[in-house]
Amino acid sequence: MTNKEIIESYNKSKESLSPILDELQDMNGFVSKNDIAQIAEYLEIPEKEIIILLKYKKNIKLEKQGENIVIVCKGPNCLKKGSIDIIKAIENEFGVKEGHTSKDGKITLDTKNCFKKCGFAPNVEINGKLYSNCTKENIVKILKDVIY
Repeated sequence: MTNKEIIESYNKSKESLSPILDELQDMNGFVSKNDIAQIAEYLEIPEKEIIILLKYKKNIKLEKQGENIVIVCKGPNCLKKGSIDIIKAIENEFGVKEGHTSKDGKITLDTKNCFKKCGFAPNVEINGKLYSNCTKENIVKILKDVIY
């Protein structure tokens, strides 16, 4: 089934917006700008309205996710103990920006407000596995081991 067929399988009502987004996310792993334009046209609503909803639907990604998902904690303790340095090291080493996927598709770098492991800050999750008491050096090494 194509994205257009999915979109048009729903009723032309605002109530269809959320299920359409969820189904496209499930099928493709993300919802593209083109998908948003098609949904807006089909449901006859402004694209801006869809974008606003997406800010609340954290499960919807706006670009294809990488092979490896890296989530760095930006909670207060992690920030104090160097999570920004970890983010910058990952960005520099792997050519990826926070909130995006690297051009080679190897890494998606994201952040989270808190993993609730504040006593072990800074915390980084790589492909669902949590690493604590991280440094920029050991996270770069772990990522190189995971990727290569």
